Amino acid sequence: MMTHDEDVAGDERRELVIEQKGAWFTNAPWWMVSVGIHAVLILGATLVAIESLVAIEEPPTRIEVSRPPSPVIPELERPRDVFERRGLPKDEPTPAPTDEPAIFFPEAKLSDHNESADEEDFHQMKGDRKDFLSYVKGQAGGFDGRLVGSKVAGMTSALGVGGGAGSAGRYGGRFGGRENLVAEGGGSEITESAVIAALRWLARHQGPEGGWGAEAFQGQCIGGRCGGIGERDYDTGVTGLAILAFLGAGYSQLSRDTKTDPAFPDRPLHFGDVVKKGLQYLLAHQDPEGCIGERGMKYMYNHCVAALALSEAYGMTVSAPLKDPAQKAIDFIIASQNPGKAWRYSAKSGDNDTSVSGWAIMALKSAEMSDLAFPASAYEGALGWLNEVTDGANGYPRAGYNMKGTWKVYVPGKNEQFDHHESMSAVSVMSRIFIQKKKTNEMGSVNLLVSDLPEWKPSKIDFYYWYYASLALFQYDGPDGGLWRKWNEPMKNTLVPSQHTKKDGCLNGSWDSERDRWGAEGGRVYGVAINALTLEVYYRYKNVFGSTPRAKH
Repeated sequence: MMTHDEDVAGDERRELVIEQKGAWFTNAPWWMVSVGIHAVLILGATLVAIESLVAIEEPPTRIEVSRPPSPVIPELERPRDVFERRGLPKDEPTPAPTDEPAIFFPEAKLSDHNESADEEDFHQMKGDRKDFLSYVKGQAGGFDGRLVGSKVAGMTSALGVGGGAGSAGRYGGRFGGRENLVAEGGGSEITESAVIAALRWLARHQGPEGGWGAEAFQGQCIGGRCGGIGERDYDTGVTGLAILAFLGAGYSQLSRDTKTDPAFPDRPLHFGDVVKKGLQYLLAHQDPEGCIGERGMKYMYNHCVAALALSEAYGMTVSAPLKDPAQKAIDFIIASQNPGKAWRYSAKSGDNDTSVSGWAIMALKSAEMSDLAFPASAYEGALGWLNEVTDGANGYPRAGYNMKGTWKVYVPGKNEQFDHHESMSAVSVMSRIFIQKKKTNEMGSVNLLVSDLPEWKPSKIDFYYWYYASLALFQYDGPDGGLWRKWNEPMKNTLVPSQHTKKDGCLNGSWDSERDRWGAEGGRVYGVAINALTLEVYYRYKNVFGSTPRAKH
């Protein structure tokens, strides 16, 4: 152990060392102290400069802005809390005694489904009641939906006020009893078989990501490639058309139907899965502003068709995951409309054309039926455009393409050899019916349509014209009118025999788009989808002006 004296001596030595160190600094010449201080400052400044230099010379950080992930539909099921199903009252825990005899039905069987109120035998209710669609009476005597500021009557199962059963579903005609509508409208089992064959072809050629490629569909061919490629810029549009063809026939993402493909019996086709994957594709390609698909040269065509598909899918099923995307798609159509007028290839381009506007109007009409919101001014602008381009100077009213008096429209080098048809007049009639819900003098161009009937001949094949003319004439005059009957027979007798059959292998169910006026753009997928929609005209949209159902025998 150290003694006290040793501790003191140690402390004294430490203090001496400290004093000596301090004395060195104190007794040092002033210039040495100055040099030391400046050296420290210079060293610090040098370090700061080096740090700044390094920071400047580092490569800049790359910022990648990726699109937020689109909602995926893991399972598009109808939500159970949309509206209250009152159903039957629950039984009392202890039933009260009664002297009434028990009622026994010896032949009764337990049903596997409900039957709708109109006695349609179908595995789901035919449609929603009008109090699910609307809230207040409109000024035209019907019921308003959610069309903001509208003064016209609202919706029934048809597209307007006069469709008959006001309590039927908006898309009810696509479900139970469809065969009756087909027969009443002039269709047949043969036309329905043609529709199913077309849907089988579409299901067989769906891409792995859920969409359809105007060009890439050939990658899904079996046993040889189908011809008739289109332009890949229209992939989103033909995907929307394909989905619409399934929806038009009553097959939604909730369907459980399995179809056998006659051409390839070992490959069952699940239509519900086909529609669900197609819808997932559209959602995955919707940007934050609501636009669906890439914004290429003519992207409003693609968007309007895709928006129509989303709106109809939501309206048919009320599936919650579809509501917001469908509303955003409709909002984008409204945002893209030229102020006080219509639409063209891009948003608010300043130019207008009747063709793109027709698809936009159809999407808005579907939104109206599906209880999605948009301002009434959109219809007013579209109607103003149709009035601007309609020329009644030479006989019946005729609608132009991008100005009054527009005649033949074609793409140089692709389809100038085809005959002109009154396609824009057909679009105008359909649009006016959907918007005004009444017959007007401007609809007299229906007479031009029935004077130019479908024919499967070179230079006369025009799927686009046949589709719009069928829709316009059925809405104007079907299913019993003379004009519709005059059109319908040539239409179905042209489309059905020209469709490929089982003997043609992978082509089975399709039409040759190479022979169509606009087939070079949309390709075979476009041709199959739009022709299927034409053959679904009997039940896809019920006649707006109403008709007298035929007696059943």
